[in-house]
Amino acid sequence: MSVAKRGKTYHLAIRPFGKLIYVATPAETKSEARRIEMAVLTACRSGDYRGLEPVSREVCVRMFRNQHWELSPDLAPQEQHQEKLTLWRAIDLFLNYPGIKESKTRERYVRSLTHLIRAWGKDRNVKSLWIPDLKAYQITPKSEGARPGTINWELATLSKLFGVLIELQHVDVNPVRLVKRLSTKDSEREVYLSREFVTRIADACPQWYRLMIWTAFFSGMRRGELLGLTRRRVNLSRKMIHLGPEHTKEGRRKRVPIHHELVPILEEAMKVTSLESDHVFLIRDAKGVRPAEMEASKYPWGRACEKLGLEKPWPRFHDLRHTWRANARRSGMDPFIAESILGHWFRGRSVNGRYGFVSDEELIRAIDRVSFDHGETVVWVSGKMSTCKQSRKQNVSKPRLPKKKGQALTRPNSLIFFGRDDWI
Repeated sequence: MSVAKRGKTYHLAIRPFGKLIYVATPAETKSEARRIEMAVLTACRSGDYRGLEPVSREVCVRMFRNQHWELSPDLAPQEQHQEKLTLWRAIDLFLNYPGIKESKTRERYVRSLTHLIRAWGKDRNVKSLWIPDLKAYQITPKSEGARPGTINWELATLSKLFGVLIELQHVDVNPVRLVKRLSTKDSEREVYLSREFVTRIADACPQWYRLMIWTAFFSGMRRGELLGLTRRRVNLSRKMIHLGPEHTKEGRRKRVPIHHELVPILEEAMKVTSLESDHVFLIRDAKGVRPAEMEASKYPWGRACEKLGLEKPWPRFHDLRHTWRANARRSGMDPFIAESILGHWFRGRSVNGRYGFVSDEELIRAIDRVSFDHGETVVWVSGKMSTCKQSRKQNVSKPRLPKKKGQALTRPNSLIFFGRDDWI
């Protein structure tokens, strides 16, 4: 019995029934391969395969099939005795599962699953999805303009779906765990947006979105945090915004001090009121007054870049957060205070994070010392740099024409989930 690495794959050389058998594993480390080896051997020698966890079970089944051995009833697939589990049904189970139904990222899960449905169809048997299908999915969206990070997120959503199905005992193996993630080095970004450039973008956007842009510019808050911001969490007299764990990506309480230039912006935003919503940022148009949603908040920025005829790569709304961090550093803000305001996502907390309490007064003094104009606009994406100058070819983007019948679809940005309004 031994474990050997061939290329990037760990193989087992075992004698479950006397004969030496070689079988590949999805293990990423030698210790994980040895754990699979012991689990498979124990199951084969005892004849009890019910206790195998999904990865070891998949290795055991593959070994039996490679040797043309008859599968034990505990290893034999049960599809013929069960109702076909379609991708559509699996998504329904996933989106209504405890923890997913109330998740802050549920809306993004829905967008990812929309793309998966478009790729494989509603009636695709979930149990038939395997590694070649997932690798083919990684290739196809790239040709349609999707970034590697987006594809990774969509497959991560699928992996989470398989995790729920395993808990519900509908499937035994999560195939997404066996597929390597795409490299995102080609999409690494370093961005700084000058105040003059942000003014140009903001002036080309609707009024409600303009207020969001300047709030993000002066506070460093994420777009999701702004969209969920309610009036009771904004204390203009004390110049402080309080966010609870349920409102932040990192799942921790956060205080955001209000810069003196941000005060009139928030006052302007809160002049628009609605009896049905306590949100700070509301859309007011011919349809009435309503809270700004994630989908509606995606398009004004890109349309402004098109309207200004900017050269690509374009900046993104999230780059306002990067710019805030650069302005804070260039203004001499203490790095620990800057991190506490931004609330970066990380797994652990340092000793300073646990014991280094920062008072509201310290936060307000620190933010009021920050100035917000420290250089020219630069957008650097994996070696390609843009100063976001106006394109020489066009000053105003051409109107988008409707697609002709039969024309190939590109990856949609709109959220259309086949009429299931209760999922949106």
